[in-house]
Amino acid sequence: MDGRVIVSIQRKFQLSAFLIGTMPLFLFSVVTQIRLLTDGSNLTSDYWKWAGIILLLGIGFSSLGARLLTKDIQQLISDLYKAMKEVQEGDLQVRASDLYSDEFSRLVAGFNHMVKGLEARESMKNQLLQSYYSTLAAALDARDAYTAGHSTRVAKYSLIIGRAVQLNEQELDLLNKTALLHDIGKIGVRDDVLLKDGKLMDEEFEQIKLHPVLGESILKQIEPSEAMAPLLPGVRSHHERYDGRGYPDGLKGQDIPQFGRIIAVADAFDAMTSDRPYREGMAMEKALAILEEGKGTQWDPVFAQMFIDTYHI
Repeated sequence: MDGRVIVSIQRKFQLSAFLIGTMPLFLFSVVTQIRLLTDGSNLTSDYWKWAGIILLLGIGFSSLGARLLTKDIQQLISDLYKAMKEVQEGDLQVRASDLYSDEFSRLVAGFNHMVKGLEARESMKNQLLQSYYSTLAAALDARDAYTAGHSTRVAKYSLIIGRAVQLNEQELDLLNKTALLHDIGKIGVRDDVLLKDGKLMDEEFEQIKLHPVLGESILKQIEPSEAMAPLLPGVRSHHERYDGRGYPDGLKGQDIPQFGRIIAVADAFDAMTSDRPYREGMAMEKALAILEEGKGTQWDPVFAQMFIDTYHI
């Protein structure tokens, strides 16, 4: 069966109460009628009139009793079903109301205990996943001492923008994970290119430009794929430019995924303000001024301005 209600519990209680409450009365009435006929009594017609009234009263009281019996049970079932539906939709904060002082109280307590267990497991899973993303980012940053902490800082700056534009908690969580892994494709870039101190040759720069696509490809291999799918657009597009002159796809304006546009601002700011072997990081005021100049050409004007305004606060 698939959970469909064929006969309601109220109907079952009504039928049971009807049989229990009226059958003894009916049998007693029949036996009494037989006895009256055997004795030759002339009270038979009046007897059935009163017997019918008693039977009707019995049916009425049986129906009332069945309704009273089913009321609390139906309310309990309705409350538990509503709570189960909320749990199914992902709300593990829900608790069923315990308004009972009988065995039903144990049932409600058992349900709430189960949901608390699910909530604890979900919290542990989320902590492990967050640790997993942070560990991947740290492993990538460890390849180059001069970019250590880059992914974490980019995630922090991205969240500043995300909160400024009022992304919801789920979107902020996905943005944080995407930012942590935005450079994961650099794992596939040769050390002599990735760690080069001086200016990159054209061929070497082409190697670097492959890392967004490599990152997307790496994340596609991670299971479950549906957990990684929301991160892929931002990872692939974080080097696109608002004027369409970025890479790898040359996307322009609003065609660039939202997370890609946000991370592009955060990534550029951290790159400008971080020390490199061949230069010191620039002052934050200068980096913010460059973001101001590049609004609408290199970076999304709204996200760039949001970061500038919020970072100044």
